[in-house]
Amino acid sequence: MVIVFIGPPGSGKGTQAQVLKDSVLPNLHILTVSSLLKEKSSDGSVLGNEIKEKMDNGDLIDDTIVISVLKEKSDSLGDEQILVDGFPRSSVQAESLKEIFTNKDLNIINFTVTDEELLTRIKKRSLEESRADDSVFDKRLKIYKKTHNEIINSLSKDNVVINIDANDQIDHISKKIIEKLSLN
Repeated sequence: MVIVFIGPPGSGKGTQAQVLKDSVLPNLHILTVSSLLKEKSSDGSVLGNEIKEKMDNGDLIDDTIVISVLKEKSDSLGDEQILVDGFPRSSVQAESLKEIFTNKDLNIINFTVTDEELLTRIKKRSLEESRADDSVFDKRLKIYKKTHNEIINSLSKDNVVINIDANDQIDHISKKIIEKLSLN
């Protein structure tokens, strides 16, 4: 099983991924694209340094790099349960899902959240976690909104995209996801 969480920054994708792992899928491998890229950005290579600079500025990393890093990791996991958080972020990445996860059952969850709720969450998160990418939240949200409809249209061609209203409390959102994925 491969689960893909898409949604704006601050929509709760990471939180819900951990809830799924802790509650119903203990063997789930959570692949956070930003973590995979951060890992690469700290290796001291020219590519790693380029990734680090773009991430620090809130810019998107080139699709080919993101796709390559994710495919390499998912291939190493074989048929294990995988949850991908933070991918796809472009229509090119959306099209690559078929290539990356050949012959695997894809379950795509689209988190929908109001801008007001996102801003509240990001402010709270930046106080609690002091994440560097939260300082460029406005830029990240603008980029997300520009590409989101394209991504949904691309994914919907070959997959069922399940929309989840993620304005709710964490436990209510978790129940909706577990129910939609038939994990209860």
